[in-house]
Amino acid sequence: MKIKTIQTGSTLVSSAVPNRATHRWKYAYTGLFQCRKNRIEVPVKCFYVTVGQHKFLIDAGWSKQVRTRPLRHLGFGLWFASEPVMKQGESAKEQLTGQPIDAILMTHLDCDHVSGLADFADIKVYASKEEVAFAKQKRLRYGTLAKDHDYHTFDFQPDTLAPFGKSCDVFGDGSVTAYLTPTHSAGSVIYKITEDERFALVVGDNGYVRDSWQKGILPGPLYNADNMKHCLKWINEQSQQPNCLGVYCAHEKDFS
Repeated sequence: MKIKTIQTGSTLVSSAVPNRATHRWKYAYTGLFQCRKNRIEVPVKCFYVTVGQHKFLIDAGWSKQVRTRPLRHLGFGLWFASEPVMKQGESAKEQLTGQPIDAILMTHLDCDHVSGLADFADIKVYASKEEVAFAKQKRLRYGTLAKDHDYHTFDFQPDTLAPFGKSCDVFGDGSVTAYLTPTHSAGSVIYKITEDERFALVVGDNGYVRDSWQKGILPGPLYNADNMKHCLKWINEQSQQPNCLGVYCAHEKDFS
């Protein structure tokens, strides 16, 4: 098993995005009524995974289009809330030139995760049907980016070990398990990568930094706060298992 972290630039956001407790207003994560000079810079990451015969990307980060036409690519609302910062060569497509990619697995469809799909063609993209439906309903949060792709969806089955009782064996061989986690969004997904009884978790935005699950710090954008609290506790428990190789989240950075 190999998990390569691909940082596709960063995003300038309100401090309420990784930690909603920094502001009282529940919608502070949008950046409205806040001085833009006080924004923080948060890395935007995706992950290139090799396990068994499978080679795939989890999330897609920013597209190279945000370097030259961010407003056209994102629309004003998404650009305002999550202003992208990217240097030449930082997109996932550019960093993975020559590497085989069999599929792209989405944790959820927010703009800083789905944007990079615009750089890839003829690759299967997987997401939960719950997230695809949610993205179609919530235009202000997702804009049009999430709607520009055809998604293969997961056939979730009952699973007593899953944090919310539903999972899917993505490739049918036990190497990648998708767990439905209605937390940050209605259809967000955690991926468990397993090989030789060892595993790693890629949790998307179910936690922005290690303190998220170790201290129960809630992010700003939430679909269900109680679900997020439960999920962070589950991640923390999983991270303490002796056969856990690591927990990967998309915006890992220390915040004071």
